[in-house]
Amino acid sequence: MALFKLLLLGLLPFLCLSTSLTEFSQRYGPRSWNRLAGGNQTSESGRHIRAKLQSRKVNNVTGGAISTYATSEIVERTPREPLARYGAGIVYMLELDIGTPGQKVSAILDTGSYTLLVDPDCTQAADPQACQTYGFYDTAQSSTAKSLTGWFAGQFGTGYMQGVWYSDTAYVGLDYLPLPNLRVGVSKLSQYIWAGVLGVSYGKAWNTGYQTLVDSLVAQRYIEVPIFSVGVGYQGGGSPSDIIFGGVDRKKYRGYLEPLEIYPYPDQQLKFYGQVSYRVNLTSLAITLPGQNETMLTSTNFVRNVLIDSGSTYTYLDPGLVVVIANALNAFQDEHGVYRVPCESRDLDGSVNFGFNYFNIVIRVNYADFIVDFDSYCALGVQPTDHLDPTWVLGTSFIRAAYLVFDQQNDAVWIAQYLPCGDDGITDLTVDAGRQLWLEVTGLC
Repeated sequence: MALFKLLLLGLLPFLCLSTSLTEFSQRYGPRSWNRLAGGNQTSESGRHIRAKLQSRKVNNVTGGAISTYATSEIVERTPREPLARYGAGIVYMLELDIGTPGQKVSAILDTGSYTLLVDPDCTQAADPQACQTYGFYDTAQSSTAKSLTGWFAGQFGTGYMQGVWYSDTAYVGLDYLPLPNLRVGVSKLSQYIWAGVLGVSYGKAWNTGYQTLVDSLVAQRYIEVPIFSVGVGYQGGGSPSDIIFGGVDRKKYRGYLEPLEIYPYPDQQLKFYGQVSYRVNLTSLAITLPGQNETMLTSTNFVRNVLIDSGSTYTYLDPGLVVVIANALNAFQDEHGVYRVPCESRDLDGSVNFGFNYFNIVIRVNYADFIVDFDSYCALGVQPTDHLDPTWVLGTSFIRAAYLVFDQQNDAVWIAQYLPCGDDGITDLTVDAGRQLWLEVTGLC
C-alpha cells in the first residue's frame, strides 16, 4: 500500500494540470489585454485588513507538522538537512495583541501551517536574545482567557513544542479589530524554537475542527472571503512588506494575476499528506547568468509539485539541480554542508527563473533576492532536499520576487512578479472574488 501511494503521488501532477485556467475562462469569459491600460472598477462593498510584516534574521528556521489532537502523539518531521541543524534563516513576522488587556506578541507568518502557537521557552531557544524580544502571552493576566480541553505537540525542523490550548481575544492588523475566542496554543515545553508561529494555511474547511485566524476574520465579517495576499518585499528593505486579509494591493505588480491550481486537490492532500497545504505545480526552472541568455534546467514536459512555504528561508530542490545552480553561481559547501556564495554576487545582473502553467508566467528571482545575506556571509537561496523528505519547497528566497494571493475560496494561489510602485492600491475582495481576480484586479504598476 505504501508503494502504491508513492507511485500515485508521483503521477498526480500529470493527471491534472492547470485546469483552473480553463475553468476561470469558461466561468467568467476570456481576458482582454485592453483592461491593462487603466484602472478597473471593482466592487466597493468588500472589506480588508492590512498588517505589516517585519523581516528578521535569526539563528533558527522553523517549519513542520503539528498534531492538534487531545492525545500524546507527536507528528514528527525529519529536519531538512543540513540547514535545520545549522540554524540560520530569514523569516517574516506579524505582530498581534492577545488577551484583555492586550499583550503584544510577534509570530512568524507561516503559510505551511494552520494554527497560532506562542510562548516558546527562551532559555531553550536557539536564539535566546531574539526570543525575548518577541513578547510573551500570560494567560493569568488576561480576563478573557479560557482554558480548553486537550493539548498539542509538534516537531518543527529541529525544534519541538508542546503545550495546552486556550481561547482568547486577539487583535490583528492596523485597524486593531478584535477576534473573540481565537484558539491559541500556549507552549509549556519547547526546545530550539525562538518565536511563536502564526499559521495561515487552510483551517476549519480541511485541517482543523475549529476556526483559525483566517476563518475568524470571515466569521466576524471583517473580510468577506478566506483570501489573503502577501508581498514580503525585497531583501534588505526599500519596499513595503505586508499581508492584506480580504484584499489585493494592485500597486505591487503589473498585469494579470496568474491562477495556480491547488494540487493535489484538498481531499487528495488530506488523504496522502494528512493536511491541506498551498501546493501547486512548477513547470519549468531556468537560470540567467549575468550578460547571458537564459539556460533551461528542466525539459519541455517537466512538472513538479511544490509547497509554497513562507516559514522556510530557503527553496528546496533535488540535490542534482542544486549542484547545477551552485556551480553556476560559484557557490561552495561549508563544513555544515550549506552552499555559500560570495556576497558580491548579489550585485550581479542574474536570476533564477521559476515557470508555472507552462510559461504562462515566469517569476524571475534576481541574485540580490535569491542569495541570502546574513551580513557576515551569504548563502545560496536554494538548498538540497532531505533524502527522507523529498518535498520541493518554495521558501522566502522565492517569495521575495512574487506577489501572491492565497485563495481558499477557489483553491488557487494567484501569482505575479513583485513590482511595487506606490501606496493606496488595495482592492477589497468580495464573494465574487473569482471574477475579480480573473478579470478585474489587474496590477497598476
